[in-house]
Amino acid sequence: MPTSRAQDPGPSPETGRAFRIARDFVFEDAALGRLRYHLLRLTTVGLTRDEVEDVRELGRLAFDGADPAGCAARIRDRAGASRLAVAFVEIVERAEPDERGPVLVGAVLGAYAGLGSVGSGEGTAAALLGAVGGAVVAASRFFVERRMQLEGPAVYLGAED
Repeated sequence: MPTSRAQDPGPSPETGRAFRIARDFVFEDAALGRLRYHLLRLTTVGLTRDEVEDVRELGRLAFDGADPAGCAARIRDRAGASRLAVAFVEIVERAEPDERGPVLVGAVLGAYAGLGSVGSGEGTAAALLGAVGGAVVAASRFFVERRMQLEGPAVYLGAED
């Protein structure tokens, strides 16, 4: 892991552009009202068309509170399984049962971070990191917002302990 600025070039000036690309695609696909369209979009950053239906089924099971183990194994054990599909499985498996559905959607939407890197060879890596980030936000958002409401934004954002 880099420890000096010489090894770590820092944030790219393209970060804001990548955010806008991902955000705009999320809204465009969400307007269609189906997780399937989000998953189809992610075929540009590593998810395969063959995995779309299985990941959609993983989402259905996650929201229904059903055991996703069989579907997860089918995705993970598929010959040539994409890193992104396996990441979705691992995220859902490690989520608390009552947060699995929102966490999967967070991971899918977070994976849109890779869309700003399509063609650069970094799309899949960015999608994987984005999936983790999106899942973390989905799992923690309400808790953090509640803390901010209890403490008040001035206290939460303040420097004092």
